[in-house]
Amino acid sequence: MRIVDAKMAASFAAVLLLIVLSYFFIDIPVTLYCKGLNRSIVDFFGMVTEFGISTWYLVGSFALFLFYRFFRRRPIYAHRALFLFSSIAVSGIISNILKVIIGRYRPEMFFERGLYGINFFNFSFFNFSHGFTSFPSGHTATTFSIAWALSLFFPRARIPLLCFAVMVGASRVIITSHYLGDALGGAYVGVMGVLFLKEIIGSLDRKYSWGFKLQKEEKNEDLGNSGKSSCGR
Repeated sequence: MRIVDAKMAASFAAVLLLIVLSYFFIDIPVTLYCKGLNRSIVDFFGMVTEFGISTWYLVGSFALFLFYRFFRRRPIYAHRALFLFSSIAVSGIISNILKVIIGRYRPEMFFERGLYGINFFNFSFFNFSHGFTSFPSGHTATTFSIAWALSLFFPRARIPLLCFAVMVGASRVIITSHYLGDALGGAYVGVMGVLFLKEIIGSLDRKYSWGFKLQKEEKNEDLGNSGKSSCGR
């Protein structure tokens, strides 16, 4: 447990350092570069960024949970769907809390008013206006939570899933809706939200942990079903 805690602390320190460096040295140059990109590129990533909207993932995963819980009655798939739903919800809640607490200016405020960062003097903390909710990127948090949660069930698909998440995170920067540091923060929130949820579930239910024993449990369930079929014959 201490090793895990040390890794978590190290990852937090590393990501925080990257975000701080991005804030002071990278965010504005990257945003200015993206602002000058060809319109066709921006339009393409404008379509890609739509895949970061959490609504349909939440609706779809919860619908799958209900289907496998009450109709098909496959507990393993029901728990997987509920885990995915919870992962997306947790990352979204954390992102929204951080957005209103930190109150960072979005790139639109930089282009329209020359405002950058956090306005300490006018106290933009807890400001719910869209222009003050740049950090972290909610779309990025959503896609990284989906990618990481699904990779727990399908480890071989981890790389393409993460590539998908990176594409959506990059799209938020390319269309100048967020800074690079916002996307980094969103990615971290998404991944850590899944890991936090996994640890909570594992500590509460070690016999039937939804995240890390499902592969084995699915095989047992399939063997049980095949045994029933054989008896029926």
